[in-house]
Amino acid sequence: MHIGLCSPHWPPGEGANGIVSYVAAVREHFVAQGHLVSVISRNRSHSSDGTTLELGTGLLASSAYRIDRRLNRSPGTLPHIARAVGREIAELHRLRPLDIVEMEESFGWSAVVGRRIAVPVVTRLHGPHFLKPASHRTALQEREDRSRCEAEAHAVRSAPFLTAPTRAVMESTCDRCGRSRDQPSAVIPNPIKVDSHAPQWSLADCERDHILMVGRFDFVKGADTLLAAFGLLLDVRPSARLTIVGPDFGIETTPGKRLNFDAYVRANLSPQARERITFTGLLRPEEIRPLRLKANVTVASSRTETFGYVLVEAMAAGSPLISTDWPGSEELIVHRKTGLLTPVADPDAMARNLEWLLANPEAAAQMGAAGKRRCSDTFSVDLVGNRLLDCYEATIRAVA
Repeated sequence: MHIGLCSPHWPPGEGANGIVSYVAAVREHFVAQGHLVSVISRNRSHSSDGTTLELGTGLLASSAYRIDRRLNRSPGTLPHIARAVGREIAELHRLRPLDIVEMEESFGWSAVVGRRIAVPVVTRLHGPHFLKPASHRTALQEREDRSRCEAEAHAVRSAPFLTAPTRAVMESTCDRCGRSRDQPSAVIPNPIKVDSHAPQWSLADCERDHILMVGRFDFVKGADTLLAAFGLLLDVRPSARLTIVGPDFGIETTPGKRLNFDAYVRANLSPQARERITFTGLLRPEEIRPLRLKANVTVASSRTETFGYVLVEAMAAGSPLISTDWPGSEELIVHRKTGLLTPVADPDAMARNLEWLLANPEAAAQMGAAGKRRCSDTFSVDLVGNRLLDCYEATIRAVA
């Protein structure tokens, strides 16, 4: 098969994004199975045979893009970009015929692409917008949110095949978007490559009372929850330290206003707590791995996720783990066996769970080891990649 995969950026090292991590993992498996894979990203197609094609960069494409921008009256769905992406994939299909394309549901673009090419477009649920938690929004942002949700709902209903990384995401999306559960779909987790030779977390080598968070500094990732919990934790464990890794998107405090990391911690934490926190900003994966091995525990404080690669990356390294219990989290983490689940947006409960895990290092180490085994048994790229290939082949046969 010639498989097209859409990615926000490529190659993977250019930024932090769960979709990119997913595409990188499945691409490697598909290529190993003898398939040609083209990753479409930012006006380029990067094929597994080494071919790179510039797409949609001619005079006609540029003129069409400007016309789309002028005609656009619905910024929430970004239809001008959807049409540009559709033209790019159609151009790739003319140059190197595709058998199937997989892309995310965002902004409803998969439906636009599906109308442009005569091959099936599988929609992969990476984060439907309706799942985002309520935050401070301006009236314009609320209108854009509604428009985006409507476009994504149409893409979900019309997809020839729909996949989701958790059952919770699949069921809530089908119910919200009006897609019958009888339509072709499959719940397939996001994969991770489990390297038995990679360095592993060890209780003997970790830095005690050191907490690591990897994720955007924003409301959705629950950075405010973790910071509040950390302040409470210091009252009973003053030796605790916190490292936060990720881009600084800021936290909304009023509609249209965000506070970045420095301003937020100055406004909400004591000077003593601020001294115990290190904010690194965005780091490359190879820079994050040693931090994960050094930390006593990895924490994910999100208000919602569709999967949460940071969780399985920590599990694959054998790191003890605490996560908020957003819908679907229990499909990744078995509470008190492979990690701890704590209520969403509850700093008191998170502080108690952190204190328990730090105070029980042997139990934490056992959970980390169990998490690594679960990664191998459930989320390995070989298992997941083969399931995806089966779905692709079934979809191609169904539309033939």
